[in-house]
Amino acid sequence: MNANTNDSPNIIDSRPLRQTSLVLPWVGIILILTFVFDFAVRLFGLDFSKPDILLNLLNEFIDRGVIALIGLAFISAGFWLNKAINRPITPAAPAASPLGNPQFWTFVFASLLGLLFLLLVPIHFSTSGQIVNAAITRADQQEAQMKFGIQQEQEQIQQVLASGQLDQLLQQKNLQPEQLALLQEIKKDPKALDKRAAQRLSEMQTQKQQAIDQVSKEVSVNRWRAEVRSLLLALGFIAVGWTGLREAS
Repeated sequence: MNANTNDSPNIIDSRPLRQTSLVLPWVGIILILTFVFDFAVRLFGLDFSKPDILLNLLNEFIDRGVIALIGLAFISAGFWLNKAINRPITPAAPAASPLGNPQFWTFVFASLLGLLFLLLVPIHFSTSGQIVNAAITRADQQEAQMKFGIQQEQEQIQQVLASGQLDQLLQQKNLQPEQLALLQEIKKDPKALDKRAAQRLSEMQTQKQQAIDQVSKEVSVNRWRAEVRSLLLALGFIAVGWTGLREAS
C-alpha cells in the first residue's frame, strides 16, 4: 500500500505572528509617549496654587490614563506573543539578570504608574476639598459684605427717622422706586425696617446654603467618578506590572 503523501503534519506560517509581535509593542510605545508628552506639556506654566486648575489637570490625567494602560497591554501582548513564537525546544539556559531585559523595565514602569494612580486618589480628594472650602469662604465673604450693607442702610434710615425728616425725604423726586416703597412702608409700620432686614438675611442664608450645596454636590460626583477610575486604573497597571515582572524575572 502506497503511503499518502498528504498525511504530513500541517506547518503553520509564523511570519504574520512575528510581524504582529513586533507591531504591538510599537503601537503601545506610541500610545504611552502620547500620554506622557501630552501632560508634560500641560505642566509648563501651571499654577498649582489654584485648586480648580489642578483639579482639572488631575481629571484629565485620570481620564486619559486608560490610553497608557492600553499601550502597556499592547506591549505586554507583543512580548508574550514573541516569547510563545520563539519558545526554545531544548532546555533553557540559566536566566540572566533581569536588569538588562527591556521587558523587566517595562513592567517596572507599569507598576510605578499603578502606584502613581493609587496616590492620585488622596491627592484628588484633598484638592476637591480645597474647592469646597474656597466656595464656603467666598460665601462667607459675600454674606459679611451684605450684612455690612444692610447694617449701613438701617443706620441711615434710623438717622432719618430720629431727625424727623422722613416726610421731607418722601417728597424728593430723585428716590429710586425701591427706596420710596421702603420709606412709605416704614412710615406706616416702623418695624418694617427690621422685618425687611430679617427677610433679606434669611434669603441671603438660603442662597448661601444653596451655593455651597451645589458646589458640594458637583465635587462629590466628580470625586466618585475620578477617584474610582483612578483606583481601577491603579489596579490595572499593578496587575500588568506584577504579572509581567514574574514572567521577566
